[in-house]
Order: sequence, then C-alpha cells, then structure tokens
Amino acid sequence: MTNIRTYNIARWLYIKKIPLFPRIFNRMTRLIYSCEIPYTAEIADNVTFAHKGLGVVIGHDTVIGEGTKVLQNVTIGGRSGIRANPVIGENVVIGAGACVLGDIKIGSNVQIGAGAVVLDSVPKNTTVVGIPARAI
Repeated sequence: MTNIRTYNIARWLYIKKIPLFPRIFNRMTRLIYSCEIPYTAEIADNVTFAHKGLGVVIGHDTVIGEGTKVLQNVTIGGRSGIRANPVIGENVVIGAGACVLGDIKIGSNVQIGAGAVVLDSVPKNTTVVGIPARAI
C-alpha cells in the first residue's frame, strides 16, 4: 500500500462521514511513510509523490491538481499561523525541499526548483527558483 492509497482511503471515509477511521489511516501514513498528507486536503488521483512522499507535509485545506509531481521533503501549507493554504494547478513539478506557503495560487505547468520558498502566486507556464522564489 502506498501513501497516496492510504490518503485515498482516508479521504473516502472522511467524505462518507465515517468517524475515527480517517484519523487512523492518517496516523498510519505518518508512521509508515514519514509524511503528513491530511485527508482534508483535496489531491487529484494522479498526483505522484517521489520516494513515497518521504518528509512531505501538506496543509489541511490544500488543493493539488491533476498530474502534479511532489518530490521529497516538500512543505505545502499555511504561514504565520493562518490556516490559508495554497491551490496548486495541474502538471506542476515541486522540487525536493521546496516550500509553498500561504494563501496563494500556483498556475498549471509550473516548475518549482529544489529548495525554493514560494510566498507569492505563480502564473501558469513559469519556472521559479530561489529564496524567496522568483521567475526565471
């Protein structure tokens, strides 16, 4: 069983309003795969996590579109204690160790470089790198 499969099971149980079991699957994902992928996040079916999502942390209300690839040690979530998470478009590649933080939108076909810290929205068909991330 992969981390995305345990997420899918937990998400299905959550949507069906079956209590307790989504949390059990969420904890199992955290223990087995060392990642935090909450069942409240909206993640498309064909999103891939490299290295089984090792070290990935995703915020509760995050939306991740079709065909996105998330590499290891990526953080996607809110910032400064505000629970406003990113919306990530389709066919996005998020490099290893990148952080995508805040109430921002990442357009489709965006590439985020390894170690980048994205704090502002990124238009579609753009590559961003650096701290803070800038288009190249």
